[in-house]
Amino acid sequence: MCVELGNSEYMEAYIEEYGNTSLCSVSDGAGCDDREKGFIDKMKAKSEEEVTAQLNRLKAMEGESMKPELAVWVKKRRKILAQLAPAARDEL
Repeated sequence: MCVELGNSEYMEAYIEEYGNTSLCSVSDGAGCDDREKGFIDKMKAKSEEEVTAQLNRLKAMEGESMKPELAVWVKKRRKILAQLAPAARDEL
């Protein structure tokens, strides 16, 4: 694996970020881990306004000081929410 990025989770996050893509598909759960699937199920039950509000909250968190693991999770959630909120797709 890549020495510079450390573990595979960081490498996947790097590729997803710079490729502006996500390995996790909200529509069928392909490429999603258990944590992402749980988040998808939780957010599918929410209204579009709630999803958009959560997306805006996560966008505001970008650039804040946090542990690398949390930063990866924030980015994953943001990409999931962007798939759930059609209006937000163009913003990514």
